[in-house]
Amino acid sequence: MDNMRKWNYIISLITAILGAILIFLSSQLGFAFNASGPGAGFWPGVLGGILVVLAVALFGTSLIKGKGLEEVPVVLNSPANKRVYSMMGIIVIYCILLKTAGFYLSTLLFIPSTMYLMEVRDKKKLIIMPLVTVIFIYIVFGILLKTKLPMPIFMN
Repeated sequence: MDNMRKWNYIISLITAILGAILIFLSSQLGFAFNASGPGAGFWPGVLGGILVVLAVALFGTSLIKGKGLEEVPVVLNSPANKRVYSMMGIIVIYCILLKTAGFYLSTLLFIPSTMYLMEVRDKKKLIIMPLVTVIFIYIVFGILLKTKLPMPIFMN
């Protein structure tokens, strides 16, 4: 029974659980508005709520249009899906590198990796785009706004 309807139910359940976890964890940071704006948990909580709403919408759509979806096969190892899995892996590695190598170095590796996965093969673009992006972020957020971005563990 590898059909779209079954996988829609599975994905909607997983998404709803992740959304609920996100709402719960962000509620511990606080949602309340104060003089400086919303609490730290407000926007993560909103995103968690959006995940739950979308999960319910997917579940409802699958219930309503269920018969037609049973005829649609799901191919988990298609080339398009493999690209999605690769992107997920790159994002996980980026998140790990953020904690260890800091924002700037991690981003210098993340951008060309993503570009290469999206079939950008021009070496100039693969070198220049990450550099320009990181320099821009450093100037705007590091210098002008004095925002603290994750630093490498050896600089803490």
